[in-house]
Amino acid sequence: MHYIVGDVQGCCDAFDRLLTEIGFSPSRDHVVVLGDLVNRGPQSLATLKRLRALGSAATCLLGNHDLHLLAVAHGVRPAHGDDTIADILDSPQRDEWIAWLRQHRLAVHDQGWLMVHAGVVPQWDL
Repeated sequence: MHYIVGDVQGCCDAFDRLLTEIGFSPSRDHVVVLGDLVNRGPQSLATLKRLRALGSAATCLLGNHDLHLLAVAHGVRPAHGDDTIADILDSPQRDEWIAWLRQHRLAVHDQGWLMVHAGVVPQWDL
């Protein structure tokens, strides 16, 4: 079965409950997470760990909160006072997590479906 989920936003426990509720099995199922993996919720790092642990059973896209984390990590913009990404930025594996996040795409086009976080830029070519 294929599932599509949006805006986990650092809520790892809620994401785990959702996977349990739908009977998700990494050996059988696939989940696409449509960006905003981190920020706002209290478990941004745990969320990344959970998603990475799913391996090929999960496809993660980047959303604006994920791009914000990358910008903060690279010194392009300052963190906001209400950000909940310090657990990632302060992690001893910070560089590894940032590199892992950077490898993800903004969009997936597969089997006639276009999946994105928030919208399509008119200049994009499929």
